[in-house]
Amino acid sequence: MYDKDEFVERIENQIRVEEEYTKMLEDGRNRLARSKYLILIPLAMFLIAAAAFGLSSNNPGQVLILWIEGSFYLYMFYFFLMMIPSIGSDAKINIFDKKFRVYVMEFLRLANILRTVRRNPLTLVEFFWNAFLINTKPLVKGFTILYLIDLVCAVVMKLFDIIDWMMFFLLVVQIGVILLFYSRVTAAKPGTPGFFVGKPLPDADIFDVRNLKAWLYVGIFCIFTCLIIVGAMFFPGMTLGQFLRDISLVPGQYPLLLALILITQGLILRYFQGVESRKLMNTLNEHHLSVLKEDLLPRVSRSEPEDLPGLKREFLLFIMNKLMVQEFFYRFPAYTLMPNLLLALDPVAQEILTETGEEKSLKDML
Repeated sequence: MYDKDEFVERIENQIRVEEEYTKMLEDGRNRLARSKYLILIPLAMFLIAAAAFGLSSNNPGQVLILWIEGSFYLYMFYFFLMMIPSIGSDAKINIFDKKFRVYVMEFLRLANILRTVRRNPLTLVEFFWNAFLINTKPLVKGFTILYLIDLVCAVVMKLFDIIDWMMFFLLVVQIGVILLFYSRVTAAKPGTPGFFVGKPLPDADIFDVRNLKAWLYVGIFCIFTCLIIVGAMFFPGMTLGQFLRDISLVPGQYPLLLALILITQGLILRYFQGVESRKLMNTLNEHHLSVLKEDLLPRVSRSEPEDLPGLKREFLLFIMNKLMVQEFFYRFPAYTLMPNLLLALDPVAQEILTETGEEKSLKDML
């Protein structure tokens, strides 16, 4: 366990890391400005290919069908693309604080890791949930634009009898559920309860008649929210399969046009993700620096030895959410928050987390 002076040094080092991230966010403004013009290249190629296809084909409505097909493929696989590390970037912020072999050796101390997780299960779940919310928020604008275009495509296809009422209804419902899900993500505030229940849970016994109405509301709201999550995250693949069967289109039937659609949609989504994530991470980074400089560091400097375990746990949980940057050849940067759970493999971190434990209940997270 490190002493007070080393603790202060660790906080000061973390401040330098956050300040370095501030510089990356500032530089990101120029990189995003350069990136947006690259979207015009595949967009222009797609428009030319679509016009040529419409003039040469007896069924120009296939372009609208392919646009919707592409948007569903992108929706299902974009999160995997977000996991690709930076390529051709000078970003020096990595998730690994040590050499990977050190983490492997520490991981073999499985008993200590399991003990740490068992003492802090809700804390670790909360890190994943907050990271999910924060990293999903920047996707809202891009997906909203794409699916509003999908809605227009669906209306046009119905007007020209390219799809029947049942297929039109299925597309509208699926698009509506996805947009509703992202509206909930936009309204949610990471780190605070309320995503599932919408209002504070009563403190009294669930069987208390006075709280029956509140718990009934909570139950209905939880079911409604879970249906939205399931509908938005797991049903698009089924909807796409039914859509392709209904309009008798073989996936990849028009590979060039579909590829241009996927590239265009992907770059549009990536650009808006970069713009929105930069705004979000800038706010978050300013908050991190404010807490470290104006709150945590002064409290540690004047703390007594008996105060250090609680302060160390607070600092450890604070830095477990790590600000990251991902970009490709200095273009299309996206800024994310990674739950740095590898930190929990560190023996000192395990000792801090296990000794102090957590005082949380599932109700506090809802």
